Amino acid sequence: MRIWTGRAGSGKTTAILREIAALSEKGEGRQILLVPELNSHLMERRLAAATHNHGARTAEVLTFSRLADRVFSEVGGLAQQMLTPAGQLLTLQEAARRVQGGLRAWKGLADKPELLQEALRLIDECKTCAVAPETLFAAAEESEDAVLAEKLSDLAQILTAYERLCEASLPDPRDRLTHLRDRLAESHTLDGAAVYLDGFLGFTVQESAVVDAMLAAGVPLSAAVTCDTDYPEIFLTGCKTVQKLTRMAKHHNQTVERIELGESKVARPAGLAALERESLLPVRTPQESADGVRLYEAASPFDECEHAAAYIRRKVRDEGARCRDFVVAARDIEPYSAFLAMAMARYDIPVFLAEKPDLLSRPPMALVTNALEAVRNHFRYEDLFSCLKTGLAGLDWDEIDKLENYVLTWNIRGGAWEREWTEHPDGYGLPIDENAKAQLAELNTLRKRAIAPFSALREALAGEQPAGDCVRALYAFLLAVDAPQRMTDRAAGHEQAGRLQLADEYRQLWEILVSAMEQFAWVCGDMPLTLDRFAQLFRLVLGEYDVGTIPVSLDRVTCGNIERACTENAKYVILLGVNDGLIPKTPSSTSLLSDMDRDKMDALGVELKAYGEERLLMEQETLYRALACPTDELLLTYHTIDAGGGETRPSYFVNTVRELLPDVPFSTHRTETVRDRLQAERPAVELACAYLSGDRTAAVRAAYDYYKDDERVKNAQAQRRGRGPLSSPHTIDGLYGKSLNLTASRVDTFYSCRFAFFMQYGLKAKPRRVAKFDALSTGTFIHYVLEHALDTLGKCEGGAAHADQPTVRKACREAVRQYVAEELGGLENKTARFQYLFRRLVRAVEQILDNVIEELRVSDFEPIDYELDFSRSGDLPPVQCEDGDVSVSLSGKVDRVDGYIKNGRLYLRVMDYKSGKKSFSLSDIWYGLNMQLIIYLYALQQEGLDRYRARLTAELNEIVPAGVLYVPVRDELPDAARDTDEDGLRILRDKALRRSGLLSDDMSLLEAMEHGLEGDGRFIPVSIKTGKGEDEPTLAAKSAVADLAKFGRLARYTQKKLLEMGQALRNGSIEADPRKTDRSYCEWCDFRAACRFDETAGDKVRWLKNIKDKEFWEQLGGDDNAEVDT
Repeated sequence: MRIWTGRAGSGKTTAILREIAALSEKGEGRQILLVPELNSHLMERRLAAATHNHGARTAEVLTFSRLADRVFSEVGGLAQQMLTPAGQLLTLQEAARRVQGGLRAWKGLADKPELLQEALRLIDECKTCAVAPETLFAAAEESEDAVLAEKLSDLAQILTAYERLCEASLPDPRDRLTHLRDRLAESHTLDGAAVYLDGFLGFTVQESAVVDAMLAAGVPLSAAVTCDTDYPEIFLTGCKTVQKLTRMAKHHNQTVERIELGESKVARPAGLAALERESLLPVRTPQESADGVRLYEAASPFDECEHAAAYIRRKVRDEGARCRDFVVAARDIEPYSAFLAMAMARYDIPVFLAEKPDLLSRPPMALVTNALEAVRNHFRYEDLFSCLKTGLAGLDWDEIDKLENYVLTWNIRGGAWEREWTEHPDGYGLPIDENAKAQLAELNTLRKRAIAPFSALREALAGEQPAGDCVRALYAFLLAVDAPQRMTDRAAGHEQAGRLQLADEYRQLWEILVSAMEQFAWVCGDMPLTLDRFAQLFRLVLGEYDVGTIPVSLDRVTCGNIERACTENAKYVILLGVNDGLIPKTPSSTSLLSDMDRDKMDALGVELKAYGEERLLMEQETLYRALACPTDELLLTYHTIDAGGGETRPSYFVNTVRELLPDVPFSTHRTETVRDRLQAERPAVELACAYLSGDRTAAVRAAYDYYKDDERVKNAQAQRRGRGPLSSPHTIDGLYGKSLNLTASRVDTFYSCRFAFFMQYGLKAKPRRVAKFDALSTGTFIHYVLEHALDTLGKCEGGAAHADQPTVRKACREAVRQYVAEELGGLENKTARFQYLFRRLVRAVEQILDNVIEELRVSDFEPIDYELDFSRSGDLPPVQCEDGDVSVSLSGKVDRVDGYIKNGRLYLRVMDYKSGKKSFSLSDIWYGLNMQLIIYLYALQQEGLDRYRARLTAELNEIVPAGVLYVPVRDELPDAARDTDEDGLRILRDKALRRSGLLSDDMSLLEAMEHGLEGDGRFIPVSIKTGKGEDEPTLAAKSAVADLAKFGRLARYTQKKLLEMGQALRNGSIEADPRKTDRSYCEWCDFRAACRFDETAGDKVRWLKNIKDKEFWEQLGGDDNAEVDT
C-alpha cells in the first residue's frame, strides 16, 4: 500500500492522475480511482484531462455505491429493491411499535414522531459504524450506569426488530456496503485492477471494511490523504485515516510506503498562503503582507450576501473574472440560502446553490401536508388556505382572494364550509340586495369547488383505516385537484423563465410524492391508522427526502456548505458567517443519547460517530478546507446582528486573522453598503431614487447623476412630485361619477385626508374586517332600536313622553327582537360569547332609551321623523350646491327630527345619535368636519314645509331652525366614589349623557326644549344664570346657542365647504394631507400601508388649531368669510 500525505494542494491528486495516465498510456492493467460521491464528476473531468481523453480504455472513476453496483451486477443482487428514506422511517416506527412493551428509557417512542427521526439517525450510526444488536446488549449488561443500560437495551431491541423487518420486506440501503464487503471475494470486478483512493477525509466503519476486503483480496491500493502529521490536532481525521490504513495493510502482511508531499504547492498571494499555512497553528508569526485576504463586518446575514454579490460584480468587471471562478461558502448555508438567492438576483449574478432544499416548504409538499392538517383541524383557515395558496388546488388567485375575504369576515370554520353561505359579504347589518346575492352565488360556487376534494379526503380517512387505503385516499385527492398536471405546467413555466434549477426540482417532486406513497403502502400495508397518526407519519416521511440538482450551466457562482462547495481550488472564495457558534460550528446535542452517554459507550467498546471535543477538533479540518480552497483571494465576512435581531460576535478566527495579518484590509457595512449598491443596475437605480427623498450622500448623488434620465427614475420622480393631481377628466369621472354625490362620512373623510378619500371612495379600496359587533355595528344596532321603539311609542296615546315603564320596555324588546330576526338571522347560530355580549348590549340600550324618554317628558319638542332620507328616491331630495360648473349633492339620513309648533311656525331641531364620545364643535365645522347637521337643518327649512304640512297640520306657515344636537347613546359607567348614592350616580350619568350641539338663543324655545331650566340644563347644552338685581334669567356665556342670523351664516359656510370639496375633486386633488390635533388621522387610517406618508415627497400634515367659538363667529362674520390663521 502506498499512502500520499500532505496539505491541500501539495500534489497528491496530481501524482495519482499522472501515474494513472502513464499506466493507461502503456496499456498496463486497469486503474480504478475511488472517490466520494461529491467528487465523482470533478474527478472524471480531471482524469479525462490527465489522459487526454484516452484513459477510458483502462481507467475509470468509481464511488463506493457504483462499485457495489458493479459487484452485485456480477454476483447477483443489483435488482434488489431497497427501502427509500420514507420506508426506513416507517419500518423504524413499526419496529418501535412491536417492541414498545419492552422499552424502558424510550417508552412510547413509536407514538412520538419528533423522536422517531432522531432514533433513525441512531440506527444510521449503528449501521455505518457496524454496531450489531449483540454488541449493544452486551454493553447494556456491562454498564454500571443503570440509565445508560436501559438506553442501550432499548436501542438493541429496536435495532433487532428493525433488521428483522428489513429481512422480511426490503433491505436497508445502508447495508449495501456490508453486503459489498461480504461478496467482494466472489466478484472479478477488481481482478487485475489497481485501486486509488482520493478525496476522502476519512472512512466510515463500513467503508473501512470494504477497503480491508480489497487488501485481503490482494488488490493493489494507493491512497491520498490530506493531513500534516506534525499537527495531528488540526488534521485529526486525516492522521487517524493514515493510521487506520497502515494497520489494515500490516494486518494483511502488506508493506506500507509513505510518500510525504509536505506543504501546498499552489501559487497564492503572500497573505493568503500564510493564512493556509499558519492560521490554525498554535503559534503564529505575524506577516508583513496581507495580500489575498479581506475582512468585512456586515450588519446582517443579508448584508453579507449583498456585499458578496457586489464583490463578485467588481471582480468580474475590473479583473475579468468569470462567475465560475467564485465559491460562496458557509459552515451551514441553509440560513443564508434565501438571502443569497435574493441578493444574487438583485445583482444579476447566476448561481448554483449546492444544498439540499427543504422539501416541506415547496408548494407540492405543502399542498399534501396542509391538506392533511386541514382535514385534521376541521378545515382551519390557516391550513386550508395554505393549500389553496400553493396554486395547485384548482383556484386562481382572484378566486382565492374572494374566498379568503369572506372566510375572514365571517370566521368560517369546520362544517360552515359545507353549508350554504348566506351572510352579507361585507359583514353585519347590511341588506341582502341583488349585488350581495350575486356575490353570494359566486362565493358558494367557489366554496363547493374548493372544499369538495377536502371533504372527500376527510370522509375517506374517517375513523381507523388501513395504511394502504389512507395512501389511496391521498392519491385520489391529488388527482382531484389535478396536482400532477399543475406541477408539470409549473416546471415548464420555471424553465421558460430561465429558472432551470427550480424547473428541474419540480420535475422530481411528483416522483418523490409517488415514491413516498408507494413506500408507505408497502411498509405499513394493512396497519390501521387514524387520521392524526397518518398525517404525522406522512409528514415525517416527506421530510426524509431531498432533491438533488446539478448546475444548469458552467458559468455560475457555486454556493454551499464548506464540505460541498470547497471540493476543488477556486480563484475566489467568500466565506460567510465567520461568527461565534457558526465557525467553528457548535455541536448539536440529542435528547436520546447525550455526549456523556457516548463517552461511556466508547469505554464499553461501542464506538459511534465523533462527538464532543473530537467533533470540535474536526471543525478545524472543515475550516482548513475553506482556507485551502482559494488561489487568488479569500473574503471573510461576519455579521453583528442575526436574522432574528439578536446581537452576535465574530468568531475567534477573525482575531486570529488580524494577529497573523496585521495589515489585512477591513471594511464595514457603514461605509461599504451604499458603495456596494452602485455595482449593479437594480440597486443603483434604487439609490438614484433615494435622491428624490432628500438623500444627498456622494454615492446617492453619483447614482442619480448617472440614472436621472432612466425611465424608472423618471417614473419615481413623477410619483414623488405629489399624489396627483389627476389630470384626466375621464379618470376623475370614472372614479367619482359625472355628478358628485356625497355623504356626510365622505365629506368628513375628505377633510380628514384627501388621499384616504381617494382610496376609499375613488378606488373603492377597503380593508379586510372580521364580522363582529364592533363599535360601528353597535351604533347601527342602537340606532335601529331607538328608531323603532320611539316610533312605536309615538303611536301610543299621549306619545312616547307619556308611555309608562312596562310599555317602554316592551317596545324596546320588540325592536331588539325584530333586529335580531332581520339583521342577524337569529342568535341560535351565534357563539355563547356573542350571545352574552349582545344581552349586555340590550341592557345598555334599555338605559339609553330611558334617558331619551325622560328628556321627551320634560320637553314640548316631539319626534316627528326617524331616519329621514335625503336622496333621489328618499323622503326629501338630496341637498344641492352649485357654483359655475361645480355641482355637488349631499345625501344621507337624519336619525331623528324633533318638532314644536307655535303660532303656525314649526320649530325643528335635528338629532344625531352618537355611540362614541364625539361632541359638537364649531372648530370642526371651520375645517369642514361634522357639518351634516347644519346642512340637513337648512335643507329641512327649505324643502320640508310640504312634508310636514301633510304629516302634522296644514296650518303651518314656515319652518324655523331651533338647533342641532348630538345625543349620546352609550352605556356610561360613571367614575364615582364607592359611597356615592343612586341620586349621585344619576347626576353623573346625566352629565355624561348631556347633549352637545348648537341651539337657538330664543329663551322660550329653550324652555320648550327642557321645562324648568335652572343652572346647567340636564339634557341640553345651555346654562341659565340670574344676575344680581336682575329678575329675568339669562344665558351664561358657555351656553351653546346662536341667533338665526348666525345659523344662516353657518349654513352658507357649510355650503361653501361642500363646493370647495367639489372643486378640489374636479381638479383631481388626491394629496396626502392628514389632519392632526392631539393625534394624527394616520394613526387609525385603514390605508396607511398603501399611503406610505412621506413629507420628503410633498406630503404634509395639517395641524388643526382649536378655534374658540368667539373667534369662529368673528371670522365667519361679513361677506368674505375670512380664513382663520392656522
